[in-house]
Amino acid sequence: MLLRFHKPYGVLSQFTDGDSRTTLKTYLPQPHIYAAGRLDRDSEGLLLLTNHGGLQHWISHPRYKVEKGYWALLDQTPDAATLKRLHYGVALKDGPARALQAMLCPAPQLPERDPAPRIKSSSNPCWLDLTIDEGRNRLVRRLCAAVGTPVLRLIRYRIGAYVLEGLAPGAYAEAPLPTAFRGPLPQKPPPRRPGRSGPTARPRSKSSHRPGSQASKTPPRS
Repeated sequence: MLLRFHKPYGVLSQFTDGDSRTTLKTYLPQPHIYAAGRLDRDSEGLLLLTNHGGLQHWISHPRYKVEKGYWALLDQTPDAATLKRLHYGVALKDGPARALQAMLCPAPQLPERDPAPRIKSSSNPCWLDLTIDEGRNRLVRRLCAAVGTPVLRLIRYRIGAYVLEGLAPGAYAEAPLPTAFRGPLPQKPPPRRPGRSGPTARPRSKSSHRPGSQASKTPPRS
């Protein structure tokens, strides 16, 4: 199973929380599903959930470079040089990072956030369409802050081929599995039983079959 979920603002990307904060359990009744990747509590948008461990790993592990698209409401409108810095990379505390794409875009057609972002009178806000292929903590926010354009609101609208379109905040819908992950889940191999012959039996030492080798003093296992 694979679900697309529109995570609202203020919701944790997990099913339990010791501080009584709002979690995924409020919106998703399906048992035994897990988020493939995360969204910060103060971010919104597309979250994928699955009961397939291999698919969860493929979506969330940085090795597989699954692209993620974001709409970011910025405190200031960046100039062309700032956009180039985002594309070519900036130095962060945990290493260099960059956006695969960073360009100005119209305001997305989404419900207003509650509470609304705080926009100062001195701000010159704009919307940025930004794509990354990493999953480092708060990476989009840190990238934008590093070039002097703090993020006021952040919405993830795409993960790989899956998009947010058609989902209201708090809504979810089943999505087709990628081709490589279709079919039944692999079965666990049967437990190995000592003393049995066949594929699960322990292989004999090759040394006992060499010509002229000394026979083992340990009696064979029955």
